[in-house]
Amino acid sequence: MQKLRSRSRLAPTYTLLWLAAAVLASVASCSDGGTTTPPTCVAPLSSCDGVCVDTSSDQAHCGVCGVSCEDGQTCVAGACVGCDEGQTACGDGCFDLQSDEEHCGSCGSACEDGQTCEDGVCQGEEQCASGRTECGGECVDTSSDPDHCGDCDAACDEGQACEEGACQEGCSDGLTDCGGACVDTETDDAHCGGCGAACGDGQTCVAGTCQDDEVCGSGLTTCGDACVDLQTDAAHCGECGAACGASQVCQAGMCACTVSPGRDLGTAVPQIVNDTTAGGSSTYSPSCVATSSSERIYAFTAATAGVYSFDSAGSGYNVVLALLDAAGCAELACNADPGAAVVTADLATGQTVYVVVDGADGETGTFELNITRQSAPSCPAGTLASAVPQTITGSTVGRPNSVTPTRTAECGVAESADAGYAFTAPVTGDYVFDTYGSAYDTVLHVHDGTCRGPQLACNDDTRVEQSEVTVTLEAGQTVVVVVDGSRNTSAGAFTLNVRRAVPPPVCDGSGVCGEGGDGCISCALDGNCADELRACTDSASCINYVSCFRTCGSAAACAACREADPDGAALYEAALSCAICDECPIDCAGSDIVACR
Repeated sequence: MQKLRSRSRLAPTYTLLWLAAAVLASVASCSDGGTTTPPTCVAPLSSCDGVCVDTSSDQAHCGVCGVSCEDGQTCVAGACVGCDEGQTACGDGCFDLQSDEEHCGSCGSACEDGQTCEDGVCQGEEQCASGRTECGGECVDTSSDPDHCGDCDAACDEGQACEEGACQEGCSDGLTDCGGACVDTETDDAHCGGCGAACGDGQTCVAGTCQDDEVCGSGLTTCGDACVDLQTDAAHCGECGAACGASQVCQAGMCACTVSPGRDLGTAVPQIVNDTTAGGSSTYSPSCVATSSSERIYAFTAATAGVYSFDSAGSGYNVVLALLDAAGCAELACNADPGAAVVTADLATGQTVYVVVDGADGETGTFELNITRQSAPSCPAGTLASAVPQTITGSTVGRPNSVTPTRTAECGVAESADAGYAFTAPVTGDYVFDTYGSAYDTVLHVHDGTCRGPQLACNDDTRVEQSEVTVTLEAGQTVVVVVDGSRNTSAGAFTLNVRRAVPPPVCDGSGVCGEGGDGCISCALDGNCADELRACTDSASCINYVSCFRTCGSAAACAACREADPDGAALYEAALSCAICDECPIDCAGSDIVACR
């Protein structure tokens, strides 16, 4: 399941509670303009000099209020202790800054999940080879591994095999079931020539035989049994096995079009073109005919989105029509029906295509090409209401393949009939789209703005054959949610559910600003201001500033804390501003801790 979020909901750790308590103490001590009414502290915190502190770890109040640890000591379990050689006092303990993952290089500098601290620097976890995913400490192929089929820990049932990331009964023709994995024994390095026949290090499986890899020179890559340049090789363009089409060349690792039109027809519809293929060139071979002839190629650009028709009615010979995407020469449609070849395509506004007028079996002659806009675009098929949650039902049976998703680790081949729906977010937040309850194997992809806009998320089989994606949307942002089918033939009745992710709490209106753990600020720091609080906890500068600020005792001393850690002060006040100004403007009205705009 693919989830894209800008804000995370955090479980309260000790450090978070410590900083939250500092925020609450700030409100309690300053909200009335500087009076010293002792704050109400929440266990395990105690009130020392008008500030809530944890005497089990506070350097200035270690064990009891007023007992301060000396330089080089740290407060651990309410007692001042010295650190061993090679360790540094950080908060409530002594740590080796060269190897500790929570304090890597400096106090409070925590490494991310999966990283280790080496010589004071966070190092990334070992990466799996291309095409493999780390699952439980090992690199696996989720497209065929029966224990991790499509995703980590998504195990197939007994008797099923994993093929292209989906559990099924048996393997397709050309593939062999090896322990529940559908593999090609002609090319699989772990099952080369037969199940369990693994190739050794430095070998590749070619035609069912393990062969020693060639040592390729600079700029070359081993693909199969050959050294190739991925920047220019049409059979391995950008990566091994990524072949360009017959009318494409590989340039800078991307397949580029070699077909060029002889005439630009502009954007006018309807329009009729009369011409002849006699004496024309022969640079493109349409896929729908075995033997082609000379052709004429025209460029056409859609002025508005819609379904466009190109037909050869009234021509003097058996015309073959092909439609190519001008951006990369991909063939969008092809038809060789005798007498009147017709192709249609769902085009976006401004999309340019190449219309190839050809002939079968060497035929040439005069032709008439008719171009019309038949209807509004088939994508989106409709518009969803902005209200959430909501559920709609429909069917992709008989619909066109309007949008093909970008293939990702969580989204495989999807060139089936689809149905897209526009959705506009009523408010900023995380939105969940799923197909639970559908009657066939779905793929779900979301595009920004239009059907062919940037892909924001895509998922195939989050739950068995159903899909789910989560995307973060701004208020008023429109996306197109496309219900597609896994592989090339999947279509059927679908259910599309839309809901908000677990919404953050609405904190304002409790009647309490910051006293204790039930006030608005505490609620905000656990909800919409959790990111700001986390930014402070992740910063050694902010932690140092808060430690200083909690015990400064006078305006001059507090100013010195700010001068010593200005960046930390800014992060701390950002958390305060988020809570007091953004989330608690009613409950904290009149607070002068931060200046709200």
